[in-house]
Amino acid sequence: MSEAVKTLLLSLLLAVVLVINGTSAYEEQSYKALKFGNTLADYVKLTPDMRPFSNAFSICTWIKKLQRGSYPSWFSYASSTVDTEIWINDDGSYNWMFHNHNRNVGYLINIRMGEWYHYCFSWDLASRRASIYHNGRESGYYSTPYGRRLKTDGFIVLGQDLSTFAGDFREYFSFGGELQKLNMYSKKLNTTEVREIYKAGRCSHIESRKGHRFSRQLKWERILEQQRFGNVSIVDSCPLNEKLHHCHERVIELEEQLKEAQNNTQAGNEEPSSEDTTTITTVEDDGLSAELEELRLNLESTTNRLSETETRLEKAEEKLEKTETRLRKTGAQLDKSKKKVSTLKKMLKQANSDLENNVDLLRETRAALREKESELENLENSLCGANCFKASNSSYWDILYTSTFFNKVVTDELIGILNESWSQLENFKGSVINEGFIEFFKTNFDS
Repeated sequence: MSEAVKTLLLSLLLAVVLVINGTSAYEEQSYKALKFGNTLADYVKLTPDMRPFSNAFSICTWIKKLQRGSYPSWFSYASSTVDTEIWINDDGSYNWMFHNHNRNVGYLINIRMGEWYHYCFSWDLASRRASIYHNGRESGYYSTPYGRRLKTDGFIVLGQDLSTFAGDFREYFSFGGELQKLNMYSKKLNTTEVREIYKAGRCSHIESRKGHRFSRQLKWERILEQQRFGNVSIVDSCPLNEKLHHCHERVIELEEQLKEAQNNTQAGNEEPSSEDTTTITTVEDDGLSAELEELRLNLESTTNRLSETETRLEKAEEKLEKTETRLRKTGAQLDKSKKKVSTLKKMLKQANSDLENNVDLLRETRAALREKESELENLENSLCGANCFKASNSSYWDILYTSTFFNKVVTDELIGILNESWSQLENFKGSVINEGFIEFFKTNFDS
């Protein structure tokens, strides 16, 4: 078996192992996205060697817009002399180069909140053409000054705009969205290459294969290793079925390369054939076919397990949706109950306030009533005479308890006040009208 065939066979085996046991380091990173917060403190700073990009570059990435704002910016490059050497925001309106050159394509493309789209910005000194691509199509372009190269003494910030070389971030430049597979190439990708990357899909590994890998200077897997500031996190962005789909495509690609290598080996074998050589070749081919069949079976088994897992996940999602629906209903009922309780609390509070006011009013009324009763009693005591007592169940001698007579000395004036039938009092002139005095008359003279 030739070395080329052995190498491809090992690659094929590795691809299936990756399907079964996970993905390679690059592939695993290509599935990740950077999720940015929406404050000026949430960004990633990069200091790559920019010299490979001085005469040509292409910036390509997948973007998910999550924030509405004035200028949400995801890429900014400033040199020591020009603050906006490159500046790109997330709605297509700013695709800036060399401080004051731009082409607004925002009104030509349809960018939806929360949905991924592919973006490429490519330029080279030779053509002086800066092209903007949206989902594989060129949406616009503009020309840069003759002989103007990209300055290479600066640094890149993701998630903010560099208003000055020192930073000077602004809240309204905060990106607040997600980026995946941001790569910077040292050449101007043409329309065919951009479309090929877009059609391969967000969870493919096309950037690391074919001709692109040789010009990919600023790599996504390296960007993910850089320091992140503020609320910037790495999230898994690709579903398991897409990961498996692309791994399956990789296996098919390696199989085709293996067959091609086998054909080239057989065609290039100019040595005379013999029975022994034929036997060895047959054994090698049989062994290779057996290994390849085993790999296919492993892949099929993994696919079946994935299908079963997806079925379980779908059922779990259905249960979760039902639970969420019940929770929403319960939450709505709870909100209604809270509103009722709040209304009842307000009514109770008002009732308590009214009751307190009524209690205070009642106290005031009672005090006023007592005062009136006292006034009436004084008035009655001053106006009512002996006849008043005769009309009641009390003894008429009880009048002597009133303030007019009680503890007073019997005089002609007091006797004149009493009824004529009280003539007996004349015999007691000079006596003090007290309790004993009154009780004596009540006992001996009351009729």
